[in-house]
Amino acid sequence: MLTHPFYRFEGDNLLCDIPIRPDEAVLGAEISVPTPDGSVMMKIPKGVRSGQSLRLRGKGWTLPKGGRGDLFAKLQIVTPQDLSAIEQEYYEKIQANTSFNPRTQLEEIKL
Repeated sequence: MLTHPFYRFEGDNLLCDIPIRPDEAVLGAEISVPTPDGSVMMKIPKGVRSGQSLRLRGKGWTLPKGGRGDLFAKLQIVTPQDLSAIEQEYYEKIQANTSFNPRTQLEEIKL
């Protein structure tokens, strides 16, 4: 079977990885996603996690029995490597003022 650099098959459905920015994951966004028929707009809800998949119903590959499969867009939060001075300042402000700790449940782990 041939492979594609962006899409992969899982049963009747098509899967792809979509990079998003941290702010898009936190605040939500509407982004353009490539499909076999061209790009479509996809709404990212607030608070998505890296690795979470969103389904685009009927936007996958044409099925032999007719119709189309779904496209599952797996979100990958990508952090910037080079920040501008203002971006650095805002990330530092968020870090200094956040109450969110994603590791709270780890405090109870003991051997």
